[in-house]
Amino acid sequence: MAEEEVIILEADDASSKDEESFAPIEEEHEDGEITPSYVVPINNEASTHEKTKKKLLFLLIAGVVILLGISVALLLIFSTKKNPPIAPVITQKTEEKPIQKEQFSPSKIDTMIKKAHLLYEQGNKEEALKIYEKIATFNESISYYNIGVAKLKEQNFPEALDAFKKAIQNKEHRCISAINAAVCALEMKDDALFTYYIDLAFAYLPEESNAPLYSYYVGLVHYYKNFYYEALSALRHPEMEFYKEDQTYLASKILGSLQYNSLSLSTLESIKQESDHFTLGLLYAKTGDYQTARTYLLKASQYNPTQTKIKIALALVENKLGNLGNSATLIRDVYNVNSTDTKPIYGIHTILKPSLFDIQSAQAEFEKELFFNNENTYNLLFYYAPYKVFDAKQTIDYIRKGSMNIFIDEIGPALSYLKASSTISKVNIAISQGIKKALDFHVYEANAIFVQMVETYPNHSILHYNLALTYAQMGDYANAYKNFSKSYHLDNSNYLAGVFALMSGKLIGRDITKLSEDVKDSLNKNTNLEKENLYISLIYLTDGNHFSLTRWLELEKDDTPLSLVLNIIAAQKLHNERMYHLGSQKLQTLLPKDIMANIIAFNVKHNKKAIKTYAKEIQMEFNQLPLDYDAFYYGPNIVKEQYVKLLQIGGLVHQKRDGVRAKMEEEQEDIPSIMQTLAFMEIYANRFEEAFTLYNKLIDDYQKRDTHTIFLASVAAIGAGHSENAIALLELSKLTDPSNAESRYALGLLYQEIGNFEAASVQYRSIGNSGFSSRYFSFNIMKSAYM
Repeated sequence: MAEEEVIILEADDASSKDEESFAPIEEEHEDGEITPSYVVPINNEASTHEKTKKKLLFLLIAGVVILLGISVALLLIFSTKKNPPIAPVITQKTEEKPIQKEQFSPSKIDTMIKKAHLLYEQGNKEEALKIYEKIATFNESISYYNIGVAKLKEQNFPEALDAFKKAIQNKEHRCISAINAAVCALEMKDDALFTYYIDLAFAYLPEESNAPLYSYYVGLVHYYKNFYYEALSALRHPEMEFYKEDQTYLASKILGSLQYNSLSLSTLESIKQESDHFTLGLLYAKTGDYQTARTYLLKASQYNPTQTKIKIALALVENKLGNLGNSATLIRDVYNVNSTDTKPIYGIHTILKPSLFDIQSAQAEFEKELFFNNENTYNLLFYYAPYKVFDAKQTIDYIRKGSMNIFIDEIGPALSYLKASSTISKVNIAISQGIKKALDFHVYEANAIFVQMVETYPNHSILHYNLALTYAQMGDYANAYKNFSKSYHLDNSNYLAGVFALMSGKLIGRDITKLSEDVKDSLNKNTNLEKENLYISLIYLTDGNHFSLTRWLELEKDDTPLSLVLNIIAAQKLHNERMYHLGSQKLQTLLPKDIMANIIAFNVKHNKKAIKTYAKEIQMEFNQLPLDYDAFYYGPNIVKEQYVKLLQIGGLVHQKRDGVRAKMEEEQEDIPSIMQTLAFMEIYANRFEEAFTLYNKLIDDYQKRDTHTIFLASVAAIGAGHSENAIALLELSKLTDPSNAESRYALGLLYQEIGNFEAASVQYRSIGNSGFSSRYFSFNIMKSAYM
């Protein structure tokens, strides 16, 4: 990831095209160093951004006018007492009356300056400028300086610059005059002139060593010269209390630019005003506290409802919070689709989450209860679910024994049951061929067989169930839902099809209310079933009714892989540590070489340990286990994903990747499946170009065009920097599976990145305010030249 450079954004900031991350800084140490981690947009770089500087300089101008006005007035009065005014010189015979300059007492000057400042702040600039010009004429010794101030407030920058130039030539307050001249140069977009006058101000700093605001001058000049630590020293140790809030604000800004975000926040919080809500919102977003950032940005939008930068900053925070519907509305509001000006206010750059390939980030984000979000829970059940053969009345025993035995390496007995069942009907011969492939973990080949068969037998409940199960194990939940539902409606006694339809439907965001009621009603009507059974317990899980799973744990039942994994899930949801450990031990004993059973047992054993110790145990213990790797090479996605994640935490991805590559070179039968595994590992090995090449080969040469393969190809394309290819692949993935929120989210980011805000908002709106959090994608902020 690119280093995050900037932290404070004013409403009128300018910025460059450098990139920065929209992600939190994890830890700030006592010695001032920070530990970066793997993202509201923070976009104002202290060293290059001109307009933020102007706010500080204008504040300085007002203060100096007040101080100079008072001091010069006092000098004038004292000098007048010692040296009475000299009569005007007569240059002609005709006598003329001398022009008397208006003289003011110090208190009157102070009052006039305050009045002018108040009028100016209230918007009555014309009257304010009249007073400033009147003050400016009272004594020639400061006339050029005050004329410069007046012209600066009029925004007549060329004349103001000329006045400050003359003031410097006349040795009038040369340091502050040079700083104000630099303001004029900024407004005139003359960088060379700005540098010249800042250097001049630096040279004249010693002249102000006795001035009350000397530390402020030092802080400002060093800040503009990019001497940030020197500026901080002056601003945080002022000699007097003048303009303390302004100095604190600038100190906060510098701290942020140096990536001391927490210290910057606490500094700004000490003086926060209504006008600081925007900056505070951005800072909180920078630290990853998006909820607090959202609160401040909402306040800022109330304070300044027309400020488009606030809206887009809020849109990006809403994006991070998963409120993509709100993000879409804000984007459409700012980037009106009928507007000809679609230049980005905050450009973004779509990236892969660092936790996909960075070990430190992965360890920081890793949750040891990794199996128990909805998707992983359902995937475990899909993984251990039995395949079915035709005519359940005659072959239910074969189904149970065949499906169970295959997991304990008794392939011979398993196949004998399946072969016996295949004699029941002609279709079951074909079904058994697909099941044989699936039980050997060649899920993609099994899926291809079932897809072909379903065209011949479109109304076969068992066939649709088996096809759906392969889709579910491949991660194609839309097709899984379609075929599980079809299977259940063809035979509503196929309760497992009905329950799995509910799970896959939930994963793709379908309304499953009616289907759920239908399945429950069908179960209740079956008097042959116990009141508490496998199917109703699976429905409790799907409904989130975890308390009712207590009764499932208390039931006496056969220890099948499916029932055992439901025991483990139920115990974890109910925080029943004893049953959690017992269930994982039983599953590992039943399936000693199964990768998933061993990952679960390992996690249960070590989940209380610190992440570094956990990683070491992966290297020392898990890596030595005698496992059956066919499930990893060819099988369901959950095995690939969870095993690779475990390897990554343990720092073993590159080592195992070499083994997979060697295995692929030897493979003769199912090359595409092992190529899928290698391509997936290349992503986690930070070798995106290699992954992209492999996925292209799978799609073009092996015709693997399932939604999951296409989607992962887009992930590799983004990692390799091929944004146009990624868009094309994601559009194809979306067509194949319109419910894939990951595809839609990535498309939204990519369209927003290229300035197609209408298309981006369409994708975000389709996801809505669902709290969606991508596993794969994030974004960095690009500081636009248009800001």
